[in-house]
Amino acid sequence: MLRLDMNLLWTAANIGIWFLLIWKFLFRPVNEVIRRREEAIASQYEKAQKLQEEAKAEKDKCTGFQAQIEQEKAAAVAEAQEKARTEYDRIVAEARDRAEQIVEASRKEAELEKARIVGKAEQEIRSVIMDAAVKSMESSEGDHALYDQFLTKAGESHAE
Repeated sequence: MLRLDMNLLWTAANIGIWFLLIWKFLFRPVNEVIRRREEAIASQYEKAQKLQEEAKAEKDKCTGFQAQIEQEKAAAVAEAQEKARTEYDRIVAEARDRAEQIVEASRKEAELEKARIVGKAEQEIRSVIMDAAVKSMESSEGDHALYDQFLTKAGESHAE
């Protein structure tokens, strides 16, 4: 059976005192450390959440900037292509005009050369005719011999 004696009372008091001492010097500081740790963890979690939200906002901002840069790039490329097309058309038009000028100058030069050659040929023909006429007057040869001599001289001038 159970005996209630002084040892039991002293044992109960001893356990109570030990409980209070352990509570005050062990559990309380440990609980305080655990509470501080939980607060620190909660604070770090809140900071991480805040940083994550800021990072998301920065990512959205960068995405917006990137889209804007892409639009500006596309506009700059289109503008450069338009300028290049305009410059190409201008250069082609200048080249066409220059080619027409060269062709026209060559045509005029060819016409002048043709006129010079024709003039020279006419002068040679006149000279041959004049020589033939002079010889025909000086000599009493027949028309047939005069004609042969004319053809011979005309052939020599063409060969030159």
